[in-house]
Amino acid sequence: MVIVRKIFSSRLYGLSMTEKVPLFVIGLSKDEPANEILSSKFGGALEKVQQILPHIIEAKIAVESQNSEGSRTHYDVTATVKTSGDQLIYTESGWDILKIADDLSRKLEGEMPKHENKRQRDSIRKKEY
Repeated sequence: MVIVRKIFSSRLYGLSMTEKVPLFVIGLSKDEPANEILSSKFGGALEKVQQILPHIIEAKIAVESQNSEGSRTHYDVTATVKTSGDQLIYTESGWDILKIADDLSRKLEGEMPKHENKRQRDSIRKKEY
């Protein structure tokens, strides 16, 4: 029995399939819940922004935690997004990792151009007198 597999390359047919941007979280263990929160929230924002900024190479989130033995942990988080042209850096700190992830995602999504809802003016030449 012969199994035939067809492999279609998006580059061969001119289709632009968006590849997932590599996202690295540094400073947290893989089984820590904060790692999953940061990866999912910031990863979702990366997917949104990738449609507007298609030249994103990679993203890195560096986390420094303080007082991890106590009941509360303070986080200093720096997110770096490397594009082919430049580097975008966002920083946030606080006690709540969920709020930090939301703030970093909001800052990244702020890079998307604003949609203008200005109504187009009527042409003077087309007015009836």
